[in-house]
Amino acid sequence: MWRSFVRILHTSDFHLAEHKPETLSSLEEVLKVAKEQSIDILTIAGDLFDSNEDAEALRALLRQKFSTNNFEIIVIPGNHDSEVYKGNLDFGSNLKVATKEPYELFVKDKTTIVALPFTSTLDEGILSKLAKESNREETTILLIHCTLDIGFSVSDFGEEAAYRYCPVSKATLSRLGFDYILAGHFHRTTTILQLGEKGVFVYPGSPVSHSLKEVGKRQVILVDTQKKDWRSIPLQSFYYDTYHVTATPGREDSAIGNIQKWVDERCSDKCSLKVIVDGFIEKDEHLFKHDLEKVADRPYIKIEHLYRNVKEVFEHPLYVRFKEKLIKKNLEREKQIDAIVVDAMARLLKSRELGA
Repeated sequence: MWRSFVRILHTSDFHLAEHKPETLSSLEEVLKVAKEQSIDILTIAGDLFDSNEDAEALRALLRQKFSTNNFEIIVIPGNHDSEVYKGNLDFGSNLKVATKEPYELFVKDKTTIVALPFTSTLDEGILSKLAKESNREETTILLIHCTLDIGFSVSDFGEEAAYRYCPVSKATLSRLGFDYILAGHFHRTTTILQLGEKGVFVYPGSPVSHSLKEVGKRQVILVDTQKKDWRSIPLQSFYYDTYHVTATPGREDSAIGNIQKWVDERCSDKCSLKVIVDGFIEKDEHLFKHDLEKVADRPYIKIEHLYRNVKEVFEHPLYVRFKEKLIKKNLEREKQIDAIVVDAMARLLKSRELGA
């Protein structure tokens, strides 16, 4: 029994692969969240599968998972799985795949989802038809797998080639007039953009980290058409994360404490962590390394040791001249001034803005 409003959970780019169990675990997690949130529709904006071969290998396993839910699952093909759904194949009774061209409509009471199968380009003909579909009294949603041409680099879209699949601008999408554009193809992070006065564009990011470029806890987006709002929901799926710390002379313990806190906040997650430590230290390098490795004494944490002893600063000709003048002036705040200069020179040496 459908309500007059719809709760939609949006995700994309699972890239399900037989040899990558973390992708299948992320699907289980999203289905779990969908049930907990009492949604009506789960939308997947392309690349459910990493390849045609993976879809064939996993179809029997997934058929049950896609047949035991109290919500519908609407999927569009992406550039990785555009050929998967062309045969008369059974992926489960809950799974509705948009394969009709130029698009397929899914209407639930006062919400219309316009699902666009994967296309490499959006020509004027398709754009004109889409604009007409958005001109409805009820809530209208466009489901699309695309490259939004605003502030993103090729690497943001996952392990893709340099080809820009279905490129489209924010201005073009704004003119279409949809209330929500639920998109896929962008892997790195969740991105929400306002389209003029009305529309909202959503990239949920991948629900599992596929590469080191996809850092941070993964999320899905819940859209409530009654409240006309959205919110992100964190997932308990695998992710990579990186923490960058610049050590400063005399504050090594503070750097260690910050790393400890960051690691502890993620200790119960499924993750792989990297800590990058650079800068300059007064402490013996071997002792500092030992302290760092005690904090990161877990198999899923790696430390990149890029720090150096502050001796390089102390021996720099510029610091030597400064120190001589500072001693001659005999100032009350000599120690504080010295500490500020050491810190500044350490940062300049690190960034190579100050020669040896």
